[in-house]
Amino acid sequence: MALTTYHHGVTATETSNITPIIKSVSTSTIALISTSADADDTAYPLDTPVLLTGITTTDVTNAGSDDQLLHQCLRTIKSIQNTTVVVLRVSEPVDLTTVDTLLSCQSRLGVTPKILIAPEIDTPDMTRKLIEIAKKRRAFVYASPRAEDGTLITVKEDIAAYRDTFAARELMLIEGAFGMPGK
Repeated sequence: MALTTYHHGVTATETSNITPIIKSVSTSTIALISTSADADDTAYPLDTPVLLTGITTTDVTNAGSDDQLLHQCLRTIKSIQNTTVVVLRVSEPVDLTTVDTLLSCQSRLGVTPKILIAPEIDTPDMTRKLIEIAKKRRAFVYASPRAEDGTLITVKEDIAAYRDTFAARELMLIEGAFGMPGK
């Protein structure tokens, strides 16, 4: 055996005439289900998904006054990472059948949200509905543990019991409220 043919380690061969085999899929599109009593109806019509390819100051302003949930959510998302967001503005009380319109995002908007959130309105029924959609779209749900009346569950044993009511790998429970550690 000739020692000149022996190679130890990694060998990389690069070529410029091969088409890419792996297609990159964006997993950062967020579906935000939220409420706002005074949002601009043309920018955020009720029960209709709206695509924001980047959150602008105008988008946040059109979401309603500072105390409205949609305004606060968009401002928070923009401050962390300005990503693609599909906004579904719902009325209060939330009709869960309107959340099914997220299933039509690919045909309506050309994107499929992979992260589903409904901050402060993520009751057990809403969480179940989002999990149902996530299973159909290979998405992921982030939710806070809440009682049926919407109050936040804070006792660890109760959070564990709440978690056990869902048999879904598509769910990540967040202890405390969104963006507010310890709340």
